[in-house]
Amino acid sequence: MIYKNILDTKDKNFPIVIIGSGPAGITLATKLAKKKINSLIIEAGDEEYSDSSQQNYRSKVIGDEIDDLRYSRLRQLGGTSGHWGGWCKPIEKWNIEKWGLNYKEISNYENETCKILDIKNKFKKARLDKYFNQIEFRYSKVRFAEKYKDEIKKSKYIHLVLNSQVTHFEGNDQIINKVVVAQNKKIHKIKSNFFVLCSGGIENSRILLWTNQKSKGLLNKDLPIGKFWMTHPWILGGVGFLYKSKIKEILKDNFINYDGPIHISASKDLINEKKIMSGAIYMNAKEDTKLYKEIVKDFLCVAPDYGKKIARSIFDKDLKCGDIFMNLEELPDEKNRIELDKNELDNNGIPITNLYYKQSIDTLISMKTILQELGNFFVKKDIGRVAIKENIENLTNYEHLGVHHHMGGTRIGDNPKISVVDKNLKVHSTKNLYVCGSSTFSTGGYSNPTYTIVQLALRLSDHIDKKINL
Repeated sequence: MIYKNILDTKDKNFPIVIIGSGPAGITLATKLAKKKINSLIIEAGDEEYSDSSQQNYRSKVIGDEIDDLRYSRLRQLGGTSGHWGGWCKPIEKWNIEKWGLNYKEISNYENETCKILDIKNKFKKARLDKYFNQIEFRYSKVRFAEKYKDEIKKSKYIHLVLNSQVTHFEGNDQIINKVVVAQNKKIHKIKSNFFVLCSGGIENSRILLWTNQKSKGLLNKDLPIGKFWMTHPWILGGVGFLYKSKIKEILKDNFINYDGPIHISASKDLINEKKIMSGAIYMNAKEDTKLYKEIVKDFLCVAPDYGKKIARSIFDKDLKCGDIFMNLEELPDEKNRIELDKNELDNNGIPITNLYYKQSIDTLISMKTILQELGNFFVKKDIGRVAIKENIENLTNYEHLGVHHHMGGTRIGDNPKISVVDKNLKVHSTKNLYVCGSSTFSTGGYSNPTYTIVQLALRLSDHIDKKINL
């Protein structure tokens, strides 16, 4: 059921309260419903986008400029899935293992995840050489509000209240007893046995930080809440071209043939040997003829014979030529962090967030190394050429094309000094408070996070089911 007034829920019993109705929250609630477990989802926004509601997401960015944090996430039913790009791929096994998790525990949910995202569970990988793989993404058209709104309305087990902002938690003796909610300038308190924060890579930290101030001693004050915040630098790395037929010759039957960009990722060997972060590149399949002419012109100047060869290839479909885009992992850094502002409050009197963020030289080095090694591979196999952007070649800076993947802040781990939740996503030193979503990512990898968020939510639902039925 969906409620507009939180008072309509006051006489109902919810063994679990979920904060946030994005991919994590809805996945968790719908799977619990299949187990006939009642849950209450508390959503700060409405069914649709609202400018006035979105203003509560205003934040200050201190350091290097990134997208306005009001608009890189959505405060509405379905969360940021309302405008996500849809690219899906499991995070690499070796990345999950860095989190201290058993990869099989996560991969066991692949079929279920793909069903939720309406995609095929086929993510091919083909080894180009020691340093590179051709990889495959899937594209999901799912918007969680559109897909699940009717199901939630009709459900006997899922209860969702809109326009209700969770401010903080209350409790004692490491047990959360109540969640405090603001609606229409009034404060409400809801009891439950289990609470799960699914509010995204900024708000999860914000709610826990405010809990530390409002309910002193309830959480371990030394937990690194808000620290190790990350994103995926999405950048233009340079320009280049490659011959599709020559990659086919190398990979033979393993070539991943489909309409769309050519995706290539750095291998574990490249990352370990060069001591860099992971990354993936793609060359746009929609060839830009103006860019073609510029690339050919440059090659005609420095290598006339090779330039003529490229020019002849433009007129068939074998040549992929154009911009080289990159999706990079960032090194977790505790200085990149979320804090509460000391002066400015949102409409419900909660401090807005300050995001301290600086680009890393390690990310620049990783970009340059991947592009250099890719260029070396192209030359060695005579399958194309790569031209690196000057600012990356000189390691000066990089320009974000979009910062919509918010990760870290409540990272997973065994050590409370450098993590906030344990391997079961339970907040350290509490007995019944969990966090789910990309804020728990210990490292970012290069894959878009939604796929992994859904996997973690499915895994958490099974864990909580066992707890409820003890």
